Amino acid sequence: MATLSEIHIRRGRLLERIAAQRARLRDGARPIRRVLDKADSAIAGVHAGVACIKQRPWVLGLFAATMFALKGRRFFRVLKRGFLVWKAWVSLRDNLRDGRYFGLDKLIFWLQ
Repeated sequence: MATLSEIHIRRGRLLERIAAQRARLRDGARPIRRVLDKADSAIAGVHAGVACIKQRPWVLGLFAATMFALKGRRFFRVLKRGFLVWKAWVSLRDNLRDGRYFGLDKLIFWLQ
């Protein structure tokens, strides 16, 4: 049976190990933090844009009128570019969620 002093020594060693693991995790997550901060600011910008559209729906109407004013090929060219940007965003979002970019897959594996 362990004496009280042995238990305290083991507890101290465990606390030191925990502190070292936390420091490694914090240092390893710094690059990810920068990327996530940029993503947060982009999402905040999107939310601000949506709020602006909700407050001023005439802007969306003006955009739609401009799109219809573009004739034929130009309209579909702009529509195609918008679709490609949307598809790229969806792909990037899904890959980021799965951890396939920025070495997140290695970090996630290390954390498990």
